[in-house]
Amino acid sequence: MSAHHENGNRRAKGIGAPAGALEKTVEFESDAVEDMAPNALIVPSKHDPEALDAHVEAGHELIAVDGKKPVASGWRTALPLAREQAERRLLAGRNVGVRLRDVDLVLDVDPRNFAENDDPLTRLVRDFDLRDAPFVVTGGGGKHLYFRKPAEVAVVNELDAYRGVEFKSLGRQVVAAGSVHPETGRLYALDDDVLRMELSEAPEASEKLLRAIEKLSVGASENRSGEITAEQLARLLSKLDVMAYNGRHDEWLKVMMASHHGTAGEGVDEFVAWSTSDPDYAGDEARIRERWNSLDTRRGGVTLKTLLRALVDAGNGAWIEEVLRSAPEDDFDDVPEMPRSMGDLALARMNRNHFTVLHGGKYLVGRESKHPTLGHVAVDWFSAGAISAHFDSRTVEVEDGKQKALGSWWVKHPRRRQYEGVVFDPSPKRTHTSLYNLWRGWAVEPKAGDWSLLKRLLKDVLCRGDAESFDYVLRWAAFMVQKPDMPAEVALVFKGSKGAGKGTFARALKSLAGMHGKQVAQAEHFVGRFNEHLMDCVLLFVDEGYWAGDPKAAGALKNLITEPVLSFEPKGRPIVSGPNMLHVVIASNEDWIVPASADERRFAVFEADTEARKRLPSGFFDTLNAQMANGGLAAMLHDLQNLDLGDWHPRMAIPNTQALIEQKVQAFRREPLSFWWFRTLEAGGDGLTLDEDVWAVRQVDVGPNGKEELVAEVCAVAKGMNRTAQFSKKAVAQFLKSVGVDVNAKDSRGVRVWRMPVLAEARVAFERHVGGALDWDGV
Repeated sequence: MSAHHENGNRRAKGIGAPAGALEKTVEFESDAVEDMAPNALIVPSKHDPEALDAHVEAGHELIAVDGKKPVASGWRTALPLAREQAERRLLAGRNVGVRLRDVDLVLDVDPRNFAENDDPLTRLVRDFDLRDAPFVVTGGGGKHLYFRKPAEVAVVNELDAYRGVEFKSLGRQVVAAGSVHPETGRLYALDDDVLRMELSEAPEASEKLLRAIEKLSVGASENRSGEITAEQLARLLSKLDVMAYNGRHDEWLKVMMASHHGTAGEGVDEFVAWSTSDPDYAGDEARIRERWNSLDTRRGGVTLKTLLRALVDAGNGAWIEEVLRSAPEDDFDDVPEMPRSMGDLALARMNRNHFTVLHGGKYLVGRESKHPTLGHVAVDWFSAGAISAHFDSRTVEVEDGKQKALGSWWVKHPRRRQYEGVVFDPSPKRTHTSLYNLWRGWAVEPKAGDWSLLKRLLKDVLCRGDAESFDYVLRWAAFMVQKPDMPAEVALVFKGSKGAGKGTFARALKSLAGMHGKQVAQAEHFVGRFNEHLMDCVLLFVDEGYWAGDPKAAGALKNLITEPVLSFEPKGRPIVSGPNMLHVVIASNEDWIVPASADERRFAVFEADTEARKRLPSGFFDTLNAQMANGGLAAMLHDLQNLDLGDWHPRMAIPNTQALIEQKVQAFRREPLSFWWFRTLEAGGDGLTLDEDVWAVRQVDVGPNGKEELVAEVCAVAKGMNRTAQFSKKAVAQFLKSVGVDVNAKDSRGVRVWRMPVLAEARVAFERHVGGALDWDGV
């Protein structure tokens, strides 16, 4: 293969549609690579934001990278950068990366790793019939060649016979064009050749190549490479102290070999990052990569089992199950290695994201898929017949050489992925080896860092500078993170005008929860009949929540907040019961948001400080969002996980804010007795039995006739609320007693009366009833 250029114009010979002066074509021929030497490309060491257009047009997902490494630990699942965010990074002299999708295949070619007098890329092109492909010239003198592939095909990191060529796809990233190499200072360059292919025109990789590089994943075997992803390796290594291996080369090498085997060579970036976190080896990245690339995954050597055993010995055995979602001891079972046949490959492809299960009284097939924009993994459910019908148009060659319909063959295959049931259990002590656990973990890995801007917004604006409220909200969030399997039993409610930032904190919590964070804006989405989406929900963000006194919605909301067991009803499938693990956050700009009763224990309500919001500097929210996207979310998770809660529970010490009191007053609209008495106190009398002038200076005794008049007033209020219930004197007396009225008093003649305390005292007694001061003078 070669990428020929004519004279100084560097025009590529491969044919592609001219457009944009951004990209050139690599023409695959039998000649040697002519322009891959590190010193061949001389470009100014300046970032080029315009080069991002080629990636955007190709639909590539952009992420923040520091040099060549992702900035955020949760970069695989975090939202990608918008075009404007990526451009700002380049203009600021920082780099941008491309997070590869399951349909992307990048050949990362580094001639520095070629054997002497060898051109493995040329041989690869010839041996596997590769077509011309667009590429980016790297700052290290290599190339990133862009291809496409079927989404269900996972690939190995490299082939032994073609050292110097890495195969990268889902779970990996490469530096984007327009960035600058951190060591050489050279640009990752697109070309201005008019004869070129755009990145968006990346061709399909040949079936011959895909068959050679496809990663087989059937069952759980310590002897088969590629049992874990690179991201899982990073999580496993996070619990292994790299300093414990300083000066212990042989033990460190075993961890490398186990990591290489476990990821089929794909975890090189993660292992290098772990190794170079030891300051003594911070400058040895190139040597570590070279050593990694010299390894192979042949059977009989050090396997993933060695890494898992090291974690167990370090007291982190439980972390293995947290990462791998299976019992640690299962990872040590011996499973015979399967022959690499077409049937095995087909089984591996199906097992990768399909499984069978008995669930809700039905035999179902679950299909795992990555959300196209949010990045998390979701499960869709189908009947076995539907899966058979969908895949039976394809055939698979079985052991005897016969062709069988793929769907029906897989559904009946004895080695299909299968579970006895479904559970959602995020508890740290979970053990469900035979059940499919819907829990996917938090969206990022915890890491100490800075999320000060979100805390500033929370304290100064959302909590109005009140230390008690700020502390409560932080503890509530920590309770969710530390005990995701327990419902909070108290909902956070943020009230404020549009643009006050009331949803910012809630969205951060939702982002932490990943696929287990749900945002809804309509009542039927969480109090309606079909609520299966709440079955695996830890954080429910109700945006612009508004009930307006709907008693049905109010009752359903209270049920979601406090009931220990909920019923979940999927469409077309039986209702199932499960534990309630919801932590509810509500944001709204309405006056009446939640149905708070006088003795309310389900809601903690906070009203945003509009003036404090105005004092925030210009661009505050853009800066906040950038901070959270670049390590802030991981820092938030770190701090919440390490906040000492002791035996604290959200039911304890709910702040008695003025916003909560106002919600209780608003709720009087649905409570005739409370509303009648509040309006009477507010007016200073009723104009009949309770004369304003008299009541203002002394207590008032209400005799038999006056009692009837007051009862009639209550019934009239109830009728205005469309409440059909009739209120008796006894019911009214019981209420008045609860708000400080002596209903067993007698006047001077010995007649039983309701003795109303003087107006000011009656108002104070009612404030005690609702739990806080009311603004009587402001009405």
